[in-house]
Amino acid sequence: MIYALDQFTDSLGEPLRDFSKGRLAAFFADPRASTWEDAHGVALNAQGLTLWQAWIALDPDAPREGRHVTIDAFDRVHVVREWEQIPDGAMLSRIVQFVLESTGRQ
Repeated sequence: MIYALDQFTDSLGEPLRDFSKGRLAAFFADPRASTWEDAHGVALNAQGLTLWQAWIALDPDAPREGRHVTIDAFDRVHVVREWEQIPDGAMLSRIVQFVLESTGRQ
């Protein structure tokens, strides 16, 4: 799946910046709630389709709400509610294929 990082574009049609590629690569390598939180909003094509939106397009059971947090008086973030689920490896492969096919890149 790492090959896909060079196929994705940002919402302007430009290659993803290293920061966005890094967020996606971290999730691909270690799929858990915290890496999903960092990657779910990355735009993957010129239409602005995000990783999370692509999952929702493929899976009617994908969560429609994300992590909920609060910030205390010392600017510390506290997770109130974690993601209900994150995409597993098989779903992630489907998401990547869907995005690449929808943009004419395979």
